[in-house]
Amino acid sequence: MSAGVELVDVTKRFGGNTIVEGINLAAAAGEFIVLVGASGCGKSTTLRMIAGLEAVSGGRILIGGRDVTAARPDQRDIAMVFQNYALYPHMSVAENMSFALTLTSAPKDEIRRRVGEAARILGIEDLLDRKPRALSGGQRQRVAMGRAIVREPSVFLFDEPLSNLDAKLRAQMRVELALLHRRLGKTTLYVTHDQVEAMTLADRIVILERGVIQQIGAPAEVFNRPRNLFVAGFIGSPVMNLFEGRLVSPDTVELPGAQVRVRLSATISAPAGKAVILGIRPQGLLLGADAGPRLRMRVKVAEFLGTETVLNGTLAGSGETLTASLNGDHGALADREVELAVDPVHTHVFDAETKLNLIQPEKERSDETT
Repeated sequence: MSAGVELVDVTKRFGGNTIVEGINLAAAAGEFIVLVGASGCGKSTTLRMIAGLEAVSGGRILIGGRDVTAARPDQRDIAMVFQNYALYPHMSVAENMSFALTLTSAPKDEIRRRVGEAARILGIEDLLDRKPRALSGGQRQRVAMGRAIVREPSVFLFDEPLSNLDAKLRAQMRVELALLHRRLGKTTLYVTHDQVEAMTLADRIVILERGVIQQIGAPAEVFNRPRNLFVAGFIGSPVMNLFEGRLVSPDTVELPGAQVRVRLSATISAPAGKAVILGIRPQGLLLGADAGPRLRMRVKVAEFLGTETVLNGTLAGSGETLTASLNGDHGALADREVELAVDPVHTHVFDAETKLNLIQPEKERSDETT
């Protein structure tokens, strides 16, 4: 059975330093929530407070509607998978997976059933008699997940479980984690610094900076409608281009040597002449388009990635860094100057002072006027 998790004004301080500040988050039963942010942003500390491995300095934690703020980890009905596999080297796979159940004096038949079911789910039935030293990194991670599954908790907690794996295996394990969640339907809170994991696994993403939540939303929402400059610069690969500019009309921003139209389906809530920061996704820069304003780019490096080419260079007129992502092979553009059209759909405008996104989608504007 799955249970919801709620954090109410949760704060964590170490000495005089605030690591997590007033976090409010409600994960519905069965939801997959990913906490993402740079190192030191408080995401692992938040997970450890939910697990009961760190005491909270303020606020409350509820699991399944029950206040567990002061409860021991074994009283919270959770299972946690760590970055390091933490397997007992002298035990077999089956013994590692069943260890927690053995400590509770569960019946042997029940232990065998749960271990067998978890092994089938994870595809490690033929590894049950092996010791951890005979396993690959991916197999060890499956065993660590199996150890969590056999406990049949209401909530799973994952703390960067894939960071020790190579790129190919990480991609494979992401798929397996998504399938595992779909099959078990358990509430899952997952910590990572990898935005690809966040975008591909999450029902909702929680983006943290310095212990404060910057935005909570579905992957498409945080990518297409970043709440502020931090979220815009953190989510998306290659990262969003950001330029200082000036608003000259509700749909036009002036940069050094160019004017750029922003998306026409939205209205900017700011007066003309206001200092702003224009964000342009690299995917929104188009080569050879006939219509629209152009940006001149001095290309320094052209990285061909198989299906696309990432151009790295500077904006002519200001020298600011500019990145464009183009379909196909454009390696020949290195060391050249090119003109790129801007697709307004991939633009964002941020207040230069508050760093908040000034573009309001139609639905939000209509809500405000009713």
